[in-house]
Amino acid sequence: MCGRISYSLHRAELLATYAWLTDAPEEVARYNIAPTDRVVAVGPHRAEVVRWGIEGSKGGLFNTRSETALTKPYYHRVLLGQRVLVPASHFYEWRTVGGRRLPLAISRAEGAVLNLAGLLGRWEGEPATTILTTVPNADIAPLHNRMPVVLNDDDAATWVLEDLSLEQIAEFLKPCPDGWLRLRPASPMVNDVRNQGPELLDPEALPRHFQLELMPPGSHQTGS
Repeated sequence: MCGRISYSLHRAELLATYAWLTDAPEEVARYNIAPTDRVVAVGPHRAEVVRWGIEGSKGGLFNTRSETALTKPYYHRVLLGQRVLVPASHFYEWRTVGGRRLPLAISRAEGAVLNLAGLLGRWEGEPATTILTTVPNADIAPLHNRMPVVLNDDDAATWVLEDLSLEQIAEFLKPCPDGWLRLRPASPMVNDVRNQGPELLDPEALPRHFQLELMPPGSHQTGS
């Protein structure tokens, strides 16, 4: 599963990360991107901003299971010719603590860009993307039974630039190695998609209702 991501890359960083690009959009940093929002999709010729979620038989597909894409002929055309990367600074997963769902920000351990494997499709006639998922590695397994396909930099370039058979593509659609990701507590403010700022990466930044709940009884003050 990959249901929220953050993107805080400058245009120059995007061009440096994906050296084959000759141009790239300058996007405002967003720390709580949800399905149906706009994301950057990096292809073999350009990077473009597209909808997160492609058309599917049961509505919008923001995630597509790798196993499904490999076994259903419906996906073979896009697997063979419309592979993209969705760059991200973090993706989020949740753990339950004391009955609360608390988010974790998940990034590359060494701090580089996350290369999320995706496919370019359509939504209402316009370009859109879906992120491929796979079984979790040991880091993600305690949190969820799926994770996005995260590619290293060499594989990311191959994924986008090379002609690959379905058998070769299957080799990319595996969990990244254990220990390759860094998991850090994030703010519960991530739970509200309206919150977007960098404070979402601070676990001490609490929504107002959390702050009120943490105040001891009788401590509420009224203005004079």
